[in-house]
Amino acid sequence: MSSRLGPGPAHGLVPARLRLPPADAVMAPPLFFGRFPITETQQFPPAEGPSCWVYLTLNAEIALSLPHSAALQALIDLPRVRISVDGQWLWWALRHKYPQQPLRKMAGSDLLGELAAHCTQHAQRLLLLGSTPAHNSAAVQRLRQQNPGLQVVGCAPAHYQPGQPCEQRAHAQAQATIDAFAPHYVVLGLGATREQRFAQALASQLDGRVIGLLCFGGAIDLTSGHVRRAPRLWQRAGLEGLWRVLEQPARLGRLMRVLRILPRLLRGGY
Repeated sequence: MSSRLGPGPAHGLVPARLRLPPADAVMAPPLFFGRFPITETQQFPPAEGPSCWVYLTLNAEIALSLPHSAALQALIDLPRVRISVDGQWLWWALRHKYPQQPLRKMAGSDLLGELAAHCTQHAQRLLLLGSTPAHNSAAVQRLRQQNPGLQVVGCAPAHYQPGQPCEQRAHAQAQATIDAFAPHYVVLGLGATREQRFAQALASQLDGRVIGLLCFGGAIDLTSGHVRRAPRLWQRAGLEGLWRVLEQPARLGRLMRVLRILPRLLRGGY
């Protein structure tokens, strides 16, 4: 299939990875949360390039999962990875570690709306891949209502367990949808482990066809309106996890696991 990423060198533009900063530009030193390079601190979406980039929004749950996830370990070492800070606790910690450097909290739940507006402005196509059929469909409809003219479709593969044969079938279904719709961006809402394995397996196959895969977790559910986002005051107070438990009591176990990161943050072990 031919490339359809929009203007390239033939149109007078230089690929993103070849753009050089001005001679007098001061390059800020990189930010790190442990092994995670925080590559996206202000702007969204990242510039397109010849490779399909993979976007992760780093929260406490993902940070804690690193020692147990081979897919995540492989992803964060790839040049194609893009990482922003999602969780409020991690944002506070990094503001303390890098007080002189600007750092925006960039959660997938917020960035999905920004991406939809970007796609509308630039006549680019957006695919929502994941969540349940009902939530996926509702998210697609809301994004269309909020962004008249947006080219967006959704696909919700059947639930599967990582490493099982059904995972390959789900990947094949997703690949067929991507081939048919030819999106510029694919937002993944498969769950953290599944998203990371999907990106690790398929990103290189999408080079030259898809600008970026975005691992946005529950952003599709929140955009659908079926799951309520915590009020801004709760988010700023670092209580979004507690709000989600009040809304979805089944998430209590997840919150208790995430609390294990607090001692690490308090002792500066990041």
